[in-house]
Amino acid sequence: MKYRIETERENLFDVSMVIAMRVRIGGDVVFGQLENAFRKAVSVYEILNTRVVIEEDGEAYYVSCDEPLSSFKETGYGFEELINENERIRFRIEDGEYIRGFLSPDGIVFLMHHLGGDGKSLLYFIETFMSILSCEEPGIVPFANLPVASLPEDSGLPYLYRLFVNSWNRRWAGMKRVFGYADMDKAYSSFWSAHRTETVIVEYDKEELEDMICNSKSAGCSLTSYLTAMWIRDISLKADVGYAVDGRLSDERTMGNYATGIHIRYRYDRNRTVGENAFAINKMIKARLSDPKVRYSVLQLIGRLEPTLIDTLSMEAAGAYHSRETSRFADIMCYGKKKKDLSITNLMRADIRTDYGRFRINDIAFVPPVVSYGKNLIGIITVNDKMIVTYHTMTERD
Repeated sequence: MKYRIETERENLFDVSMVIAMRVRIGGDVVFGQLENAFRKAVSVYEILNTRVVIEEDGEAYYVSCDEPLSSFKETGYGFEELINENERIRFRIEDGEYIRGFLSPDGIVFLMHHLGGDGKSLLYFIETFMSILSCEEPGIVPFANLPVASLPEDSGLPYLYRLFVNSWNRRWAGMKRVFGYADMDKAYSSFWSAHRTETVIVEYDKEELEDMICNSKSAGCSLTSYLTAMWIRDISLKADVGYAVDGRLSDERTMGNYATGIHIRYRYDRNRTVGENAFAINKMIKARLSDPKVRYSVLQLIGRLEPTLIDTLSMEAAGAYHSRETSRFADIMCYGKKKKDLSITNLMRADIRTDYGRFRINDIAFVPPVVSYGKNLIGIITVNDKMIVTYHTMTERD
């Protein structure tokens, strides 16, 4: 088995690529049961039984791994502490380590490298984990990702984007550099010795959630658009806001990185109400989502750029590599000093069951990674009429 890493290539060298979820469940369970359910859940997904190989020419592939390194442990650390402790410890993707699970005082915590999948993928893994815990027997889930060739025909890059790709690929051909795992280790070490992240978690109960939904409906917009308006009203200039978008082409419940994205630039109008601003934001979002060329432009772009050139984005952002040309490329791609003001991922109502025999998922908190092109990451998820919003930001170590 050998699958080329294409549209997910930007996740390979990024030093902040870990998705975190905390699951609070009802029902008595012991550590051994959880560890066994985790091990079996890993065995179900073909992608979690692979490792990542970087070849001499710089191409990277998922290949079979007989003994993946993903693990489940018991810890005294809380959720935020686990994020801080693990963000600086590189996932050994070359040995098949995509997920770290923990039984913590705050609940069951899962940390997953983005090459193992996206936010919805981790939800599907949790559903499998819970079903095994309740003695169900799930079937094997084959490998699935989103290569450029599988993207919708009408999502091709516009002419100017194609010129951009061809131009930078030609420039890089004369100075190409292949990075390996030793370079990755150096990038992690240098970056995390000077940085850490902060996580703030805010929970909204059923009544509070219903009020926000009512306000967004009255404004004629989505809840995400309404929240965006509230978050940017104190930003005086045009805010650059990115939204993670699910790029799945079918309803299959598979693990893989299907995350694409759109972004808007909007200046909050103080002569309008929050609802009126939210309506304008919603209109911009809908227009971008309805255009396949915009919706899939990130995947098309990453899938067509020279892979090792993409790696320089993360290496430049981590301060582990620098050249005049790649620094300019990083600035253009928002990996330099200019980053998105907000990057929002709303997993909506979790697309998984909450009841599993004598076990029940009470709630889930979702923390997206502080990717190199963002500075304020916001994760939103709703389970059992409770919405949990997390704010994840990068800071310098004291």
